[in-house]
Order: sequence, then structure tokens, then C-alpha cells
Amino acid sequence: MAPAYKGDSQELRIVLLGVSGAGKSSTANAILGREAFKESRTRESEKQTGRVEDRNISIIDTPGFFNTQLTDEEMKNEMMKSMYLCYPGPHLFLLVINLKTFREEQRNLVEQVQENFGAQALKFTMVLFVGREKIPNRQWKLLMDSRRFQELVSHCRGQYHAFNSKNDITPTHITKLLERIDEIIKQNDGQHYDIDIYLRAPIKCRKGKMKKEREIKVQETKQEQIQIARDTIHMHPVKEKGTRNVVTKKKDFISHVTKIERTELYVDRHSRDPQEQKNDEEEVVKTSAKALRNCFEHKGETNTVQKPEE
Repeated sequence: MAPAYKGDSQELRIVLLGVSGAGKSSTANAILGREAFKESRTRESEKQTGRVEDRNISIIDTPGFFNTQLTDEEMKNEMMKSMYLCYPGPHLFLLVINLKTFREEQRNLVEQVQENFGAQALKFTMVLFVGREKIPNRQWKLLMDSRRFQELVSHCRGQYHAFNSKNDITPTHITKLLERIDEIIKQNDGQHYDIDIYLRAPIKCRKGKMKKEREIKVQETKQEQIQIARDTIHMHPVKEKGTRNVVTKKKDFISHVTKIERTELYVDRHSRDPQEQKNDEEEVVKTSAKALRNCFEHKGETNTVQKPEE
């Protein structure tokens, strides 16, 4: 069968992803038909090639997600290395999942793919469930109908395949797997994942995280200042009618609160859009002022506070 992918070399490039111990290396060895990779916990990205069914195949094995033996920086470096090993980019990411350990509480693998390669990578990702021969048909049917299964494969446009463990794989299984891969590549018009997308993904990811952190910071600041206002009113109850004015006016207190908020917002000013920063500051000031006004009006006075006990 003619390959669905394009390119002068007609080389199929596959990158294996998954958690540690999922069976990535053994799956790669089964596809290549030889012991190309050491079947142990992979600590660095490695490339092996072979000729399978009259086509050249390059498989890049990567360290498992959530690998406790590697720091976050080392993990990112290995993912970067995997991209250069399959330059100009893989035709497919195989997200390998062992059916024996696939559980409801399993950490979000899709999120790991997105963080490392961007959301666009999911278009080129197929979930490969290994260990199918160990699951009875009834249990397999229930698993496919489960919420966790449907949610996982839906992120990858429903692209998945069930595969046996290495020792139970026959040449027919390899043929079916390659046919499924060709179907996905054909859906992508024979294109591969562009390494330029990968190089831009960390930048977008950082920007997204920074924006989210700023939003959380603004919300936390709003809540803190509202609480300050409430605590202050509680400590200095509003004077009933007839009591003389002896404490700072409301506008002075609002000014003090505003100063605190501006100090908090100054922390991330260098990473923010000036207009966005201005809008956030104005929103926080308005929210705090409104909260203070409500507190004072609720007590029946607008600008007088009783002098605290000596």
C-alpha cells in the first residue's frame, strides 16, 4: 500500500509519548521488528530507524511524562531533542497508554501534550492502547463507553487504536496499525507536524500562564481589599446619630487601599500590556471603592466613624 505521507525520502516519522512504564519502548521494538530500544525507563529521547513493509520508518522514543528522575527543565530539553531527531517534524505522535494502568484518576496526558507541543499537536496525535489481549471483550466495551475514555480520545479527534502487548503481536497487527496511521495522515493531507509550531508553543504557553496568573492575582487582590474594608468597619463601627466625626474620612481610606492595590499590581507590570494593566488597576480601584461605599451606607452613615477606645 502506498504511503499517505509526502516527502522525497518517503520516511514515516513517529514520536512516542506517554507516562513512564506505559510500554513505549517495547511497542517501538514490535513495530521495527527488532530490539532497537532498551526496554527500561527512558531518560532521554532516542531515534531508531527500520524498514517495515517496504517503507522507511523512524521512531523517536521519549522520557515518560511525570518522570521523577528528570527535572522540568531536563524534561523540556528532551522533548526539544525529540523534535530535532525527527526534523522537519513527525507525521504522528503516538500517545501510548497501558490498559492495565488506565484509571479514572490518571493524570491529564492531553494537557502534557499541549504544554510541550501546543494544541495543534493533537491534530497529529493518535492514542495507542496497548495490552488489548489482556482485556476481555466485555470489559473493553465498557471501557470504550466510559466517560474517561471518550474524553481522552475526543481531544485527539477520536483517533485511537488498540494494540496487543509485544509478545502477543503478529505481523497482521503491525499491518493494521500502519493502515490506521496512514488513515490519520491522509486526513491531514499528508502533512506533518511543523517544528515551527513547536518552537512557538512554549511562548504561547508562557503568555497564557502569565495572563491566567495575572487574572488570579487581580481577583485575589479584589477579595483581599474587600475583606480589609469589612474588617476595618468591624473594628471601627460607624457612629450612631449625634456622634462627632473623629476619624479619617472615607476618601482617605479609599486612597490608602488604592495605594496597596497599586503596589500589588506593580509586581507584574513588566510582563503586561500597558492598556491591560491600566484597565485591571481601574477595575480593582472601582471594586474596592464600591465595596467601601456599600459598607458605609449599610451602617447608615457615609463619612463618619466612631473613635476607638483608648
